[in-house]
Parts: sequence; structure tokens; C-alpha cells
Amino acid sequence: MNIEQLKITENTLIALPQRPVVIADFTGYTPPFDPIPIVEKMLGAVPPMYLNGLKEVVLTNSSGLSRKRRRSVTKARKHKVRIVLTRGLYHPEWNSNRAWIEIFVDNTLRNWEKGWWLSFRLYRESLIGDVLFHEIGHHIHATVQPEFREKEDVADGWKLRLTRQYIRFRHPWLRAFLFPFQPMINMLCKVISKYQFSRGWISRGEFEEDFKGVVGHKK
Repeated sequence: MNIEQLKITENTLIALPQRPVVIADFTGYTPPFDPIPIVEKMLGAVPPMYLNGLKEVVLTNSSGLSRKRRRSVTKARKHKVRIVLTRGLYHPEWNSNRAWIEIFVDNTLRNWEKGWWLSFRLYRESLIGDVLFHEIGHHIHATVQPEFREKEDVADGWKLRLTRQYIRFRHPWLRAFLFPFQPMINMLCKVISKYQFSRGWISRGEFEEDFKGVVGHKK
């Protein structure tokens, strides 16, 4: 490789957006499984442009928060929510600090930690991905594709889109298996979504996105 080729390669590498670093920072808590590989795989399935400017994803536990942060609150859908009760937070860019995501693994896995279902990789991924992709949705909304509607609904919509993208990327066999049943799945998903939305179990963003596609549907 000559000097000119080396310069081109270096410039290309500099121009490429860097994926966020995954950091585990637990205090007095040990997760029932290692969530780092799951998060790294999920980040690998997200188009780089959506992660541009996102510095890191910190995996931690709410039980290890300082007293000050345990008493702090954040806002969601115009309501105050105590940080200690949340599953994840998106911290937007501020001054010279790049944006980052914080996931409270103990809250994310609460009520599921001792269940036999955590032995299934797909179930582990669904719990972690539900939080991670939602927070990435906030980052997309803030940096790439702003929308003039409730930001939690926007993040929920992106959560479903990124989940489908991940399934296509990491589990193509699932898409192939479900393809013959696609019309029935579409109809069933709409019925279930209507029921869940009427009960307040899913947000408007999830309800609207459910009508745009299901697992295996190309957008």
C-alpha cells in the first residue's frame, strides 16, 4: 500500500461513524446473564446513520444509584417519573458531551429474573431490545428524523421498526418460517393491537406502527 492509498484509507475510517461503546457498570447487582453481547449484536443491526453521535450504552442497575439520583425525576408523556423506577434513559448531547443511553438492567428484568424463560435467547433479546431500541428511537428523533408529535410515541414506533430490522438481520430463519402465514399474522396483529391499545397496554406509537407491518415485513 502506497502513501496515497494509506491517506485515503485513513480518511475513510475517520469519516465512518463509530458505533457506541457498551459499558457495564453494576453496583451490588449481578445480572442473570451477560447482557453486553446482546446489546452489541443489536447495535450491529442498526443502520450506522441512526447511531451517529451516540457515544455509549451504559448497562447499570437502579439499586446502585446514588441517593441524589434515586430521588431525581424525569418526564415521560408530560408526567414526572422517578428515575429509580425507569428501565432506561436517553441522555441527549449537552455542551461538549455526546449523547448516551443508560439501561437499568435490574428494572428491565424485574419479575422475570428467576423464570425458566430467560434460558431462551429470543426472550432475553426481547426484554433488552424493548428498552434499547426505544432509547435509540429517542436519539433518532433528536438527531436524524424529528417529528412533531409525542416523543414517547415516536420512540415506540422506532422501537418496533428496529426490532423488525434486528429479527431480519439476526434471525432470518424466523422470517422465512413465518412468511407463509403472513396474511393471518397481519390480521391477528391488528386484532391484538386494538385490544392492547384499548386497555392501555401499548402506546399510540406502538399501535400505529403495528398497522404498518409485522415481523418479516419489509418497509
